[in-house]
Amino acid sequence: MKGYILDTDTWIEYFHRRSGVEKHIAETPAEQIFASEVSIAELTYGALHSKAVEKHLQEPKEIEQTFTVLPVVDWINDYAEIRHSLVSQGLSVGDFDILIAVTARHFDLTVVTHNTKHFSQIPGIQCIDWVDR
Repeated sequence: MKGYILDTDTWIEYFHRRSGVEKHIAETPAEQIFASEVSIAELTYGALHSKAVEKHLQEPKEIEQTFTVLPVVDWINDYAEIRHSLVSQGLSVGDFDILIAVTARHFDLTVVTHNTKHFSQIPGIQCIDWVDR
């Protein structure tokens, strides 16, 4: 499977209609764009803490209706190994970023993120940034 898995920060840019993310998504076939269950959880959490709860709760639902959402449960051992390796090297990468990265690695997807610094520390991950700033 080839395509792109969007990090939560990229989904946020998309829904706020900021930067070039909207253009990239429009130019990429929907079957090549994926989301992680992690991003759905993060977006739902963010919606519950926003001033426009109902509006923002629709965003993860839109992703689920339009794109394929990939599970994380099958990659838990990969997550543990990568986190252990990073910590042993004194590197700090967020747990959710690691889960998105191992999902990308499993499906041979490129991570689309504005947080390329963290993702580039994870072996076997390709990442790009669709945010124009």
